[in-house]
Amino acid sequence: MSQETTTQVSQSKPNGPAVESTRGRPVIAPPVDIYENQEQYLVLADLPGVKSDDVQIRFEDGELTIRASRADNGNGEVLGAEFTAADYVRRFSIPETVDASKIDAKLQAGVLELTLPKASRVKPRQIAVKSA
Repeated sequence: MSQETTTQVSQSKPNGPAVESTRGRPVIAPPVDIYENQEQYLVLADLPGVKSDDVQIRFEDGELTIRASRADNGNGEVLGAEFTAADYVRRFSIPETVDASKIDAKLQAGVLELTLPKASRVKPRQIAVKSA
């Protein structure tokens, strides 16, 4: 990830504890990778055990918020549990160069993939030189 990306797409809140407890459910900041190319930013967030219906993504006032919840699997009496119900929350400040109307999200194999296209006015453009 380039230094420029680090300053443009960043967490809006200071890093806190990895797990917080509220109402008996842990709140987890999921691990995220962020990439940039000429066309877009790509955000990959690990959300194991989460169904697409349990993910909410909101973009407002330059802030992208990812919220998700993972339910207990309810397969019987719990004898040991390392994979429990939890809520995921992560927030990022997003640069004005993103075309908010074209943000796309998909969840596959426990990984949320957010595509944040750059507005056409900020994409590099090749200018043809004509002979006189």
